[in-house]
Amino acid sequence: MPDDISLLTTRSGPGGLWTLSAPSGILDGQPGVVDDAVYVPLSGGRLAAVGARDGRVRWCAEGIADPAPQDLVRVGGTVVVPVLREHGRCGLAALDVATGKVLWTRRKSGLNRVAGAGMAVVLWNDTADDRRRIAGVDAMTGEPLWEEEFDRIWSVVVRGELVILDTGTYRALDARTGEEAWYGSGGRLLEQGGPQDAAVFHSWQTFGKLTRHAARTGEEQASTRFPRREVESFIHGPVLVGSDRVLFSEAFGRLARLYSRTRANQAVQLACVRLGRRHFSTFRDPAVAVGDWVYAVTWRDRLYAADATRGRRLRRLKVAAPDGAVLGKPREITAGPAHVFITGDGALAAARDGRVLWVTRTHQWGNDPLPLGTDRVLFQTTDGERDRLHCADAETGRQIL
Repeated sequence: MPDDISLLTTRSGPGGLWTLSAPSGILDGQPGVVDDAVYVPLSGGRLAAVGARDGRVRWCAEGIADPAPQDLVRVGGTVVVPVLREHGRCGLAALDVATGKVLWTRRKSGLNRVAGAGMAVVLWNDTADDRRRIAGVDAMTGEPLWEEEFDRIWSVVVRGELVILDTGTYRALDARTGEEAWYGSGGRLLEQGGPQDAAVFHSWQTFGKLTRHAARTGEEQASTRFPRREVESFIHGPVLVGSDRVLFSEAFGRLARLYSRTRANQAVQLACVRLGRRHFSTFRDPAVAVGDWVYAVTWRDRLYAADATRGRRLRRLKVAAPDGAVLGKPREITAGPAHVFITGDGALAAARDGRVLWVTRTHQWGNDPLPLGTDRVLFQTTDGERDRLHCADAETGRQIL
């Protein structure tokens, strides 16, 4: 292990809080979390595996050129990380999860998205001009298993050993062989939501509904219909919020609708909140919902929030903590299971139930915060001499220094 890697130090405390520290310039990018490990990119083409509960460095792999651990996947005893990523292309490096030993590499190609299914790694395209190809490789050896091509692949979700595709129609492929397990009707596939043996699809313009299908057979298990007049104007698909809610939002429409899926066949609108006309701005990105609250950031660098059970208007929320610390220009929102995290202007803030809990300074060119369960969050800071990766308390912002 090179000398500068040995300078990685960890301080830990109660509640699973810890801080990983290194001389300035060694921590080099956005980490990723898979299972019980945090994967941290380091300078010089290296990748460190850190225990998510204690911050202890388990191993450091070398020769990993420009890794993107935020998109890595774990397949059995192998972690596969994209490397040398550029627009529409990337390579791959597969590492032993216990030791960090490089098991195989794959040169850069147009198959730039990666997922793990069973004991196979599935690769496909997501560029606007080429969404046709998909392939499977062996997770342990990197040997090609199969390759297929469709007119268009809009999205992919993995359930167990099956890869479910939205190709304009639903179809499921065996990740090991590429053989088609079932074929279904048309719609769009949501990349999140549902138990492991279920997949969620949506179709608006024609049917205005969410359907849940059994991943193994494609059989429809449940369907929820939405009022077509309320949702047909939304360009983007919905976001599942928890197990029983769905959020629609439109950046240019400055509008968000939150629905409950508690009834078997018909969705119930919980809230319709919008930005008032006098604000002369639009959302930077689609709104997010955590609990009963909806949040959005506008292009004028302002944060807005609304209680979905009470208000109809998104009202400006000043990002100021009880101790007086202020985040002046909020630009991005990250939704966690229980909190929202706001970044901008070299600072990070946390809010819950429409109330800002804390604000702290971060790396000026830092990366997005990464929620770690319901009670912790990962983020980076620097003082010019040392860079730090904090696993902090989500409710209080407490860090181990």
